[in-house]
Amino acid sequence: MMSTKMAKTSSDPAMNSAPPAAAVPFELTATNESTVPGVQYFSVFPPALKNPPPKSQTLTALVSDPTKQGDATTLTWNGGSGALALFALIEGASPGAAKRTPVALGDTVAVAWLDGAFTVTPAAGGPANAIEVTFAPGVPGGGQLGLVVGPAPILVPIPAGLSALTLEPDLSPTVTVIFGTPFQLPKPDQSDVSKTATITFEQDTATNASPTAIAQIKVGLENQIVEGG
Repeated sequence: MMSTKMAKTSSDPAMNSAPPAAAVPFELTATNESTVPGVQYFSVFPPALKNPPPKSQTLTALVSDPTKQGDATTLTWNGGSGALALFALIEGASPGAAKRTPVALGDTVAVAWLDGAFTVTPAAGGPANAIEVTFAPGVPGGGQLGLVVGPAPILVPIPAGLSALTLEPDLSPTVTVIFGTPFQLPKPDQSDVSKTATITFEQDTATNASPTAIAQIKVGLENQIVEGG
């Protein structure tokens, strides 16, 4: 049986030699005009990592507030290279309460296990468009890394042999969205859902007070997600 005990995570921001780029605010307005009765949700997933292979990744989602027919809801998050963050989990732990350490493209991140807690220490010296993660001896087996990309973390297993791992995020201004029951971990047991839709954000230049990247979607009478409101 998996343990649900959550390990604490610590970091040393001083080891990160260069501050990350500014984060990009994203705003998605979603309207429920479907024929599905009752309360439904929009689940928003980040683009998959370019590395490691997709089969070794678990994409999680940012889930909207509950919506009924005729309701509109707004989801916001920070994206781009300035919003990347990394955490480590013991086996069976939930990512929801994990302490997130800011990281940047080009970092090498050292993950260790000390006094029953993970330490996550970023520093310069990694690949230009990715993040290299190394593991110290003693890191518990069966755990996971989480890289926050846009709306939600992407989980990958810690290698059994504690070999170095390269994480290359896709920072294109896109997400995928499903409408129906909400995404949940550990088992994404969703039902009554629409087909997945890929949504592309555009820069809002109308006013400096607006989010930089915006998109609008709705679910129509045929229960399909349509971009553009």
